[in-house]
Amino acid sequence: MTRLPIAFFSTLLVAWSAGAAAGDRYQAVPLNPGYEFGTEKALILDTVAGHLWIWTESPATDERPGGRYVIYQGQLVPGREMGEVVMKQEWPAQREAPVKATK
Repeated sequence: MTRLPIAFFSTLLVAWSAGAAAGDRYQAVPLNPGYEFGTEKALILDTVAGHLWIWTESPATDERPGGRYVIYQGQLVPGREMGEVVMKQEWPAQREAPVKATK
């Protein structure tokens, strides 16, 4: 008879702790909106798998429609030492055509 309440409360405790841990999985950090008026941004981090997203919401204006976007940024990977570049993306420089001198 006493085993039933113990089993019930043990199950309840395990379910509660699993739910609390799941609630901590995703963390959001507000980002500076930059130059755009009214744009709200946040970085969302999956603390278990290391995925990153940027959430952006902007109001409609007279010139542009508003919208809400979630943009996947990739997955974090551990490095071997401090300062190591673990991923790199580069774009070539855009060179302007030389200006010809006129006489």
